[in-house]
Amino acid sequence: MHWRGQVFSWKYPCTWKMLHHCRSFRDKSTVGTLLVGVLVLLALHWLISLEMQQDEVARFAALRIPDDPNFVPFRISSIEDLPTKGVPRIPRRIHQTWQSAMVPTTLQPWIESWIKMHPDWEYWLWTDDSARELLKHKYPSLLPVFENYSENIRRADTLRYVVLHEYGGVYADMDMESLKPLDPLIIKYSCFLGQEPYEHSIMDTNFQGLVINALMGCRAGHPFFKMVINILPDFSHMWNVLDSTGPHFLTYAYRTYSKTYPDYSLNHENGVYLAPAEYFYPTSDTQKFTNMFQMCQNYYKLTPLQQRGCQSLKRLKPLADRFSLAFTVHHWIHTYLTNKVFLRGSIAIKEIVPKVIIYGETS
Repeated sequence: MHWRGQVFSWKYPCTWKMLHHCRSFRDKSTVGTLLVGVLVLLALHWLISLEMQQDEVARFAALRIPDDPNFVPFRISSIEDLPTKGVPRIPRRIHQTWQSAMVPTTLQPWIESWIKMHPDWEYWLWTDDSARELLKHKYPSLLPVFENYSENIRRADTLRYVVLHEYGGVYADMDMESLKPLDPLIIKYSCFLGQEPYEHSIMDTNFQGLVINALMGCRAGHPFFKMVINILPDFSHMWNVLDSTGPHFLTYAYRTYSKTYPDYSLNHENGVYLAPAEYFYPTSDTQKFTNMFQMCQNYYKLTPLQQRGCQSLKRLKPLADRFSLAFTVHHWIHTYLTNKVFLRGSIAIKEIVPKVIIYGETS
């Protein structure tokens, strides 16, 4: 409504001279409201996810399947005997990767957890640019394969294998949270891998021991990762990322290595230790719960191994019990998805970790 050069609004009366300032005020108010809304939604998402985990315990416990009196649990009930002192066999070095040195604010608490639990460790961030520099200078024969991958996640997978072989240390996905120091593991083993929650591979693909590459630790120059790097080109044509560079590929590499060198003990300098799922992955991906529950509803149509998986799901322990054995927890937010959007914005990694090391940077 206009009257003699004035604009009237029932909520924000503004003269023409004040119009710019009013619009600016309204814009800031809108942005502020949106930010508050986003934060509320993120908090609700976290609470809902946690509640879903707890609800699934009750949901699976109520499964109408027969109790197997001969059921043998997959899960461990206690942690192995681990040293508290000694010389580390794996460097105290944390590696993480992201597209650039600006990382989503959503990931900040999990990055900080690694610094809190490992205050005397180095922290390395590998960006797209530093990854190419590393391959260009030290692994030039792998660079064409790296560049020709159809998805960024394949490059990210390849990078973590190369970094562990070249520098050693512990690699962790950005959605991995550290719950306790990994020092006992790096003192005892020269190389360790983790496996997905038991039901993941059993219910999805009907086999046990799916090796996942979201968290791995190894000494530099270990022959296992040398083999992994050498066979990467042979799998580059595979259609699915799981088979070309991801968990299925790594599972194949681990099994091949174990068969090739059966005399290497877990404590041998060239040995590879596959940790129980409870150490690094105490929770399942909530996106898999519905499918697993529906499969168990058709219990008698499943394979014996899958039936055992349903028995295991029916006996799920509360989160607190599972966390008591865990060094880390995976939040399963699937950062590799191309349509993944982080609504809270980004923050410079140097604001989170002032002493971060980025390959190729002098300061």
